[in-house]
Amino acid sequence: MLITANNIQVCYGAKIALDRFDFEMAPGEISAILGPNGSGKTTLFRLLLGLLQQQTGEVEVFGTKPGSLHSLAKIGATIETPSLYGHLSALENIQVTSHLKERQPDNKAIRELIEEVGLSDAGKLPASKYSLGMRQRLALAQALIGEPELLILDEPANGLDPVGIRWFREWAVNAPTTRNLSILFSSHILNEVAQIAQKVVLLKEGKIIFSGSLEQLKGHSSHKIRIKTTDIGKTRAFFESKGYNVINDNDTLLLDSPPEQRPEIAKLLVHEGHDLLECVSQETTLEDHYLSLMGDSH
Repeated sequence: MLITANNIQVCYGAKIALDRFDFEMAPGEISAILGPNGSGKTTLFRLLLGLLQQQTGEVEVFGTKPGSLHSLAKIGATIETPSLYGHLSALENIQVTSHLKERQPDNKAIRELIEEVGLSDAGKLPASKYSLGMRQRLALAQALIGEPELLILDEPANGLDPVGIRWFREWAVNAPTTRNLSILFSSHILNEVAQIAQKVVLLKEGKIIFSGSLEQLKGHSSHKIRIKTTDIGKTRAFFESKGYNVINDNDTLLLDSPPEQRPEIAKLLVHEGHDLLECVSQETTLEDHYLSLMGDSH
């Protein structure tokens, strides 16, 4: 395993940032950490890079303690806001970072890296003039110096325009093959995660709410029937008495049921004296499952 974490707890004073955190990541995987601000995503990344220590539990990266020279030599990372020299160009920033990493790539290799992340047109423009999306691209180029085996990226799509987001998605999906890379990243963009990651971890207040594949996150029952009547409370009580799983969604009900049962359900409601206003099929989206697990219906 590239990463193994067992029963990790990290605290900032009295605040628990990671609580009983378990995680494994194998070579070649693309894994995503999802959760709102303050859920523990950046804390996890700092832990894996040896920038802080856990109070309890065990964690290994490339078979050694986080922050060891052995593990850091194989990792490229961006954490929070990209750290760049504002008065230097992309090429000069990468040259400086290469020296800090004790690497000596030639200018040709650096220019190829700049082209790979889509900054060839930046020329000699200083980084202080870059948009946030351009800074993210340059930070990715810096993380790729030394051909790491694992990339740890904190919100890599932050600040990218739609073209940039599509570029990152295509680059990341191909990276395990083209660069022999594994990628661990955080994101708020569920649609992008669904198109990139093979494994996802949902964090809320430092605790794992879900860990598994996207198919597991979506669940086996991905269909619901949306029902609206003149008396939602009465209709909900009726379905619950019949053993159905019912969810309130504002002034409508969501009923776990396959689409072929919709006509029979509509007939049953009318027969039982419910004033039916709406009875339609609704596929459950990945976002629906995410919000349900995180306890947020908005």
